[in-house]
Amino acid sequence: MTELTATLVINITDSYCGHCRKPVLPKSTRHDDICGWSPKPGAGCGARFVDMRSDYRNITDEDLLRVRPDLPIRNTRSA
Repeated sequence: MTELTATLVINITDSYCGHCRKPVLPKSTRHDDICGWSPKPGAGCGARFVDMRSDYRNITDEDLLRVRPDLPIRNTRSA
């Protein structure tokens, strides 16, 4: 069985799973729960986060590493 993996997307006021695009807490190692205004414990897609990125241009790599120093940064930004 293949393990489901995903990118953790960390933004200014929210974060979400790069696989299912549902909300998740930025400190989560797996997408087990959907968080936010209508939390759904156990309803996440189950993906394990293997890297991170942001949708916002002004969030730096250093900002991301302050939140999750354990994850590498997936660099999808153009220079």
